[in-house]
Amino acid sequence: MLYLIYALVIIVATSLGAVAGLGGGVIIKPLLDLVGAHDAAAINIYSSVAVFVMCCVSLTRQLRAGFQLDKQMVLCVSLGSLLGGVAGDKVFSALTGSFDNHLVKAVQAGVLAVVLGLIFVYTLKQDQMPSWKLKSPVAIFVAGLALGALAVFLGIGGGPLNVAALSLLFSLGAKEGAVYSLAIIFFSQLSKLVLSATSGALWAVDLSFVPFVVIPAIAGGVIGTHFNRKLSEEGVRKIYVFVMGLLPLISLFNCITNLLAL
Repeated sequence: MLYLIYALVIIVATSLGAVAGLGGGVIIKPLLDLVGAHDAAAINIYSSVAVFVMCCVSLTRQLRAGFQLDKQMVLCVSLGSLLGGVAGDKVFSALTGSFDNHLVKAVQAGVLAVVLGLIFVYTLKQDQMPSWKLKSPVAIFVAGLALGALAVFLGIGGGPLNVAALSLLFSLGAKEGAVYSLAIIFFSQLSKLVLSATSGALWAVDLSFVPFVVIPAIAGGVIGTHFNRKLSEEGVRKIYVFVMGLLPLISLFNCITNLLAL
């Protein structure tokens, strides 16, 4: 039954993630925390595997369909995201090695609730907010560094952070920003998985769950990419706003639950 729950969460999360550039981790992380079957470290790894697989599938399909990426922007922000992912993973590993699992989950959930809440407010007020078109490779790299570090620390892939940052810093629309977001997520999660594999953390989790993570993630990547290409700009934005309105509440609930469990 638990395998089925994980598979259902991941296929829904990665489908929505591929549609709106959310990645899926931002949905997987709080929902698997809510299920409560694994500790924070294991959930982070399952989430990273699912999101990475979905990104591979979705980006391949988008590029084959003719989507053109700004290679310089993707290179700078993804390199920053990759290095930021390393930093975020180091901080997370230090916390899990020093503090109670419930406290780590509470900190993650609390920070996530605040971040997602701010992004939700920004999304609603987006038309009234200023935006820029960064051109400096250094500035783009620093933006990627911050996004990658926060995404990997929170175990969410980084989709909502990326979509909001791409709109704010690069003036990208919802559909275009979704594809660029997946490219950034690909590199941040790649760094996370390489570090987990070399440190042994990847092999310490229950690997019997991996097929129920990977197969739904592949399906989610296919389904989400199909709808991203079919939906209008406004349709993609509505899905993004709906998900972003719900997730801060789930994260806040998880934070309170874990604090009470200490």
